[in-house]
Amino acid sequence: MIQRIAALLGATITLWSIVGAAQSRTPSPVAKSDYKHGTNKQGTADVGKHSNERQLARVSEVVLPSEAVELFYEPLRCDSNGNIYFETDAYGASGIHKLAPNGERLAVFQPGANPEFKKIDSTGYFAVADNGELYELVFPHEINRYVFVYKSDGSYKRAIKLEPGFPWMPSSVAVFPAGNLLVSGLEYDREPTGAMWPFTGIFSSDGTLLKEVKLEDDETLRDLAAAGDARVSSSRNPSANHAIDFSKMEAASDGNVYVMRWITPAIFYAISPGGEVVRRFTVDPGDSGYRPVSMHVSDSRIAVLFIEPQTKVNVVKVVDLEGHDLATYTEASAQQKSGLLGTAFACYTLNPERFTFLVSDDDNKLRVQVAEPR
Repeated sequence: MIQRIAALLGATITLWSIVGAAQSRTPSPVAKSDYKHGTNKQGTADVGKHSNERQLARVSEVVLPSEAVELFYEPLRCDSNGNIYFETDAYGASGIHKLAPNGERLAVFQPGANPEFKKIDSTGYFAVADNGELYELVFPHEINRYVFVYKSDGSYKRAIKLEPGFPWMPSSVAVFPAGNLLVSGLEYDREPTGAMWPFTGIFSSDGTLLKEVKLEDDETLRDLAAAGDARVSSSRNPSANHAIDFSKMEAASDGNVYVMRWITPAIFYAISPGGEVVRRFTVDPGDSGYRPVSMHVSDSRIAVLFIEPQTKVNVVKVVDLEGHDLATYTEASAQQKSGLLGTAFACYTLNPERFTFLVSDDDNKLRVQVAEPR
């Protein structure tokens, strides 16, 4: 599935849509009172409003040549070298672009390079492994779902056929250090119009399902979708569940993969390579009107970008791997008015702590902007 930043990715865009599965998404925030939050299995304290709020200010900017790209789509990724990865069309046909920090194009990962498939309907979420290989969810013109693996130079390597044993729509993927995959998505209900069932599983590097991972909030989220609750479902696609198919996931330095469910407060699960749910915690923007947009992991920290859809105000919450609140960042007021940072959050790094955003300006030139706390 593709999660699209709507309206040509200006600076402060919050409308998202799914195109790979003919679904459209216009998420609505979920009230805090609907979910238990503020504690994990170790009893972590509430992660809500705090007084340690600071501002983010732009410290550098790279303007790409006009012929490079004009549009970009979620997801956005970085590797350990600071290279940026993103899609440039809604269906993924043109491939994933890899840019160096200075804006130089290093590679393009194209699903059409696989000679086994004559037609690719769409592509979706992708992950970058520690060795630079890229893993992408791909939907050929058939019922089976795949992960395509590419070498770091963009060349096609192999296809992994995901075999959970039932029809489904995977929406996010991450790679463990040993090569196994964590994949989350939605299983089709027996009734064509029924709400889909959340599913998360550990798959081997050949696509065999090794273990289903049960996440404690998924049943509640499915019930909301089944009831047609506008906070997680779609009037144009009643079987959708935004809380699941907007999920984000990334591997962390502790060897676990961290899964974020699209909900306010954002629900996180740390999942081990063996499929154990190590911990659960929530990240609260302090206001139920904010929506989680994206998250990135750096070393032992997680940065979560939230946005208030009416005011277009951004808030970045930083927590450790147990969910303890470390910092809250807002955009410097002068930049906020001109929309310099926006919602296309691509990278989070430490030492120094930096946040990288992609912005498309009025001349359709792509800008890579780096902000630091002030």
